[in-house]
Amino acid sequence: MPGSLKEQTALLLGDYFQHRLGDPALPPPSPAAETLRRAASELESRERPFFRACRPLALDERREPAALLSRVAEQLEAEGGLNWGRVLALVVFAGSLAAALAEQGSREEAGRLAEVLASYLAEEKREWLEAHGGWDGFCHFFNGHGSQPTDQSSTISSAIMAAAGFGLAGLAVLLAVR
Repeated sequence: MPGSLKEQTALLLGDYFQHRLGDPALPPPSPAAETLRRAASELESRERPFFRACRPLALDERREPAALLSRVAEQLEAEGGLNWGRVLALVVFAGSLAAALAEQGSREEAGRLAEVLASYLAEEKREWLEAHGGWDGFCHFFNGHGSQPTDQSSTISSAIMAAAGFGLAGLAVLLAVR
């Protein structure tokens, strides 16, 4: 994936959000984009009730969706640190909020969520991303380790377990800001 980490992150999240919002089906622009689409779809399918319950929060007039995303990201990290499963959960959470906004005609606000998340990951968590191989590390984590065929369902399940704290952390923040 060419370009700086910030550019890579913005392109990757931009692709995921476009894909998530149902824009014309274009092929993923990179292996990381393909991996993100697949892993995010699996996580969202498995945790559909949680992510559906989060969607109305994007439409709550008392909340700024980008600020909500930032608070959940902070709480998520405070609950046990960052890992690839939690990064994936945060991306899916942001995608759920963006989908709710887009359905209400607020595509610009949905795009702002992608920008906020890209900034958070590529700037605030840059050292963590670099220490874990960047988006190539993301691919390596979700596609198995080494050249052996991988049980992708098992890999995603492991990521879901790694992100298990997300539900508690996210709900705790959301309840605290009500």
